[in-house]
Amino acid sequence: MKIHYAAVLALSFIAGIWISFDASTAEAQSRFSRKRQVQTQSVTPPTTQTTAARDYSILKIVPPPAGGLYMGQYEWVQNDIASFESASGRKTALWSKYRGSWGNGYDAAGQPHLDVQAANLAWQEGKVIVVQAYNTHPAPGESEAPQGFTVDKLLNGVYDAELRRFAAELRQYGKPVFFIAGREPNGIGADYFGGFGPAGDQSLRWAIENKRGFSEFNPSSLPYASLYSDIGTPQVCDGTERLKAAQRYYYDFFVRREGLKFLTFDTMGWSVNQVNQIEYDVNELPSTIDKAYARQLLESCHAFSNFYAGDQYIDWISLNFYMIDYYAKDWPGMTQDYVIPIENHFAALDKVMQEVKTVAPTKPVFFMELGFPDGMSQNSSWAAQKIATGIPRIISGYPQIHGFAMWSAHPSWLIPGVFPYDCLIRPGTQQGTALKNVVTTTPSAFLSCVYLSDGKLHPNCMN
Repeated sequence: MKIHYAAVLALSFIAGIWISFDASTAEAQSRFSRKRQVQTQSVTPPTTQTTAARDYSILKIVPPPAGGLYMGQYEWVQNDIASFESASGRKTALWSKYRGSWGNGYDAAGQPHLDVQAANLAWQEGKVIVVQAYNTHPAPGESEAPQGFTVDKLLNGVYDAELRRFAAELRQYGKPVFFIAGREPNGIGADYFGGFGPAGDQSLRWAIENKRGFSEFNPSSLPYASLYSDIGTPQVCDGTERLKAAQRYYYDFFVRREGLKFLTFDTMGWSVNQVNQIEYDVNELPSTIDKAYARQLLESCHAFSNFYAGDQYIDWISLNFYMIDYYAKDWPGMTQDYVIPIENHFAALDKVMQEVKTVAPTKPVFFMELGFPDGMSQNSSWAAQKIATGIPRIISGYPQIHGFAMWSAHPSWLIPGVFPYDCLIRPGTQQGTALKNVVTTTPSAFLSCVYLSDGKLHPNCMN
């Protein structure tokens, strides 16, 4: 890709020069040559043109101008990326180190920390990284935020000192990265949603059980209240309003206050759940719960429009999409397999994409997580069929989608009832063969090189 782009530039330059030779021109040249034999000509040397160096500290990541998908793969365990690249026959454009916070981790106190050396190594390899500050909707006990974290504390500046240290590490790196403010806020098991109640420290389940969740988040007294002038609607889920405010806070803090213009802001990986997920959630509630109120709150919380921070704060939309089935052998208490037809998965994706198009029609979309597993099977014809059907359908049917990162296979999660899905695509398997066939059939759709906002490719990338 790098050599190809250079060739395009060269051809463009040549095409702009028109040279015409006719008989008179040839005769004039002949006379000039004879004249040079008897006199010395004064020749002005050509002006040397220099190309200005690219300033990566002001560049962002943009979608590929000719369409296609940036390729990515999580590396939960060593060689996950190498396995995927071997299976697909392509280099990845994205680099990951840890779950949900690519390129950075958290110290013992739960503070975000960028491994600048590792990030620079990824850049040298032609990849871009994704970073995350605090996960703005951590379930209690998660390690992606300090103990007792709430969005309300974030918005009141409680964590500003720690965020400035993180900003200093980002500034030291100083190259385009994806920035996310969390992951999968509406995903299965994501009950926190940014918090409920006056202090933002209660779960969605608490809000349902206590008929709360509306009208308690009032950002008018916050230090940067002007950022949230349209937030605090009585009919809108408090949790998603907090998450919307958190996205704006991060943008204001890192870009406007800290001057980190190279951050490409992504949303939080809105989960593509089943079309009827809300009804499933309502039916699982105890009979004592007011299900009408629960349904009202859940519908408000799961509306993408209530979560979206606004065009000026968001560069890319991120979604999480898994074509997952549920097997009795993997889930305690299940008596039979629950296999979801492929059409049902895409009906759910269609629903979310319609919501995205409604509120952000011009924003590129990126699958922050993507998976086509068949339980824990590493060699499955059913998983291969999902890949063979699903990826081409994404390419042909969703022109707004411009990238993906395949989920991996973290050993600690591959246990029944927790996350019994091995999503890593390996060479020599049916899944690997299916992926290789898709890439071979439509090679231009899979990109190992990202474009930056100056219109040029990543300087070190290669296919």
